[in-house]
Amino acid sequence: MDLLFPKPIEEYVEDHTSPVHQLLEELEKETFDKMENSQMLTGKVEGRLLKMLVHISGAQKVVDIGTFTGFSALMMAEGLPDNGELITCEISRECAEMAQRYFKKSPHGNKIRLKFGPARETLRHIPDESIDFVFIDADKASYSLYYKESLRILRKGGLIAVDNTLWSGRVLNPQDEDSRAIALFNKAVAEDKSVEKVMLTVRDGIYLIWKKNNES
Repeated sequence: MDLLFPKPIEEYVEDHTSPVHQLLEELEKETFDKMENSQMLTGKVEGRLLKMLVHISGAQKVVDIGTFTGFSALMMAEGLPDNGELITCEISRECAEMAQRYFKKSPHGNKIRLKFGPARETLRHIPDESIDFVFIDADKASYSLYYKESLRILRKGGLIAVDNTLWSGRVLNPQDEDSRAIALFNKAVAEDKSVEKVMLTVRDGIYLIWKKNNES
């Protein structure tokens, strides 16, 4: 992922954000040491934002579409109450195994249920309007499908956060399949009158979407 801001600005933002638990620092280090696509890690700033959104929204049930090595799931689990529940979806066996190791070490790991397999299959079995918060950060070609399913399972007044919606700026002139998929997804959300939305220039772009309580 190319930085949207100069590195000194990114470092300044991190320096002025609350630190994460040592376990998450260990997870970040192992991810960068062992994973080929380590840049996919959510990171401290975005992780802190997700935790804060889960906490201040009063969410009790969260769905995380795209576990990777578990950083985002662990951050959001921190924001959940003790009886909260987070379902996280992962298709890579290697990623799922690493994430599960860290879930077992975390005091918040008991809130997390990792579902191995295609996210669309996991989502199909979640009842309508039963979820408070959804985070989408998985294969870009499926963003529109994940969004449709997220709206179905999300309660009215719930939140969706979608990662990588600026795609290192390539959405301005999309030339490849992933860039085109994200640009089309962004356009569809912008035109969706059933939600209120704001796109944030955090990390690689986060689309924050609120499902309205009514259709007006």
